[in-house]
Formats: sequence, structure tokens, C-alpha cells
Amino acid sequence: MADFSQPLPGTAGALDNNGSVKETLKSVLTREFWRNAAESLSSEKALRYRTLAKSALNPLEFSKPAQAEVLPRVISNGFKFLPIYTVAVGVPLALYTLLSSWWLCIGAFAICGTWGFAYGMRREAASLDIAGVPVPKPLACGGASLLLMLLTGMISAFAYAAVLGAVVALPHAALHKVPEAGGFDEESAALNAAIPAASIVA
Repeated sequence: MADFSQPLPGTAGALDNNGSVKETLKSVLTREFWRNAAESLSSEKALRYRTLAKSALNPLEFSKPAQAEVLPRVISNGFKFLPIYTVAVGVPLALYTLLSSWWLCIGAFAICGTWGFAYGMRREAASLDIAGVPVPKPLACGGASLLLMLLTGMISAFAYAAVLGAVVALPHAALHKVPEAGGFDEESAALNAAIPAASIVA
């Protein structure tokens, strides 16, 4: 009588990979994972971004610029508020552009599958065999991603989204006053000092 208690040849590695995926999913669902995520949000960098967002939405920091101030404001605020523009404008436009076409969705899933296969299923391998030639993972995945982006029109679509995002963010960058040098760092330091004090009082 056949013995089915042992795995078939060549399936042991796949079972191990499935087990590691299950362990990763379990770790995401634990309280410790979310506690660490919450602690990272209270870090100095997160406080700086929070202060940056507060400044970006403060109506008292807007004014009508003179003609000579428009370009310096756009350049300075463009670099200063780049994280805010990316999260508030760039990411939504990129997602909208991605979901607007089946080809873009297929290309995105194919790119995610390529990187997931290389660093998930074959994470222990240093390279991938393509037509019998070992190719480093970053080079193989990067080349495949670039080819998929070209075939599905993803590059032109994201370029259009980037230009549209810049046009949307332009009025804010032109009307917002240029932040003073070190202003964000000083306020972030004050917030860092206030959090331990508040915890001691509590």
C-alpha cells in the first residue's frame, strides 16, 4: 500500500515557503507588531512630518506673493513640503491612474509577483537562472519591471500623474510663506520634550 505520509519529491521547499508566509501573516496580526508600529509613529521623524503637515494647513501662513517671490516660494516650498505633496496628492493620483486601466493593474500585479517570487519563494538564492544564465536578483527584477512598465504603458501613465500632481500642488507652494530655517526642527524638539513630560504627569 502506498505511503502518503511523506511529501512528494521537490515539494518540501514549497511547504517550507508556505510555512514562512503563514508565520509572517501571524506576526502581522499580533499585538506586538501593531504596538511597534504605534511606537514608530511617535518617533522624531513622525513628529517632524506632523509639524510639517500642521504648517502646510495653517491658514495664517498663506499670503499673496509678489511677482518676484513666486519662483523662490515654489522652489523652497516644493522641497520642504515634498512629503506632504507625495502623500496627499501623488499617491492618490498614482492609485487612481493605476486603477483606471486593466493593463496597468495587470502590469502592477505582474511586477509585484516578480519581486515576490524572487525575494519570497527564492529568498535564499543569490541569483535567478534566466535561460540558464545566473542573473543577480536586483538586476533581473529591475529589468523585468522596466519591461513590464514599458509594455503596459505604466511609465507614461505615471509621468502624466506626476505632472498633474505638480500642477495641483503649485498653487499651495506659491501661496504658502517660505518656512523659516530651523523652525520645524525647533518645534519637533519641543514636541519631543512635551511627550515625556505629559507621560510623567499622567
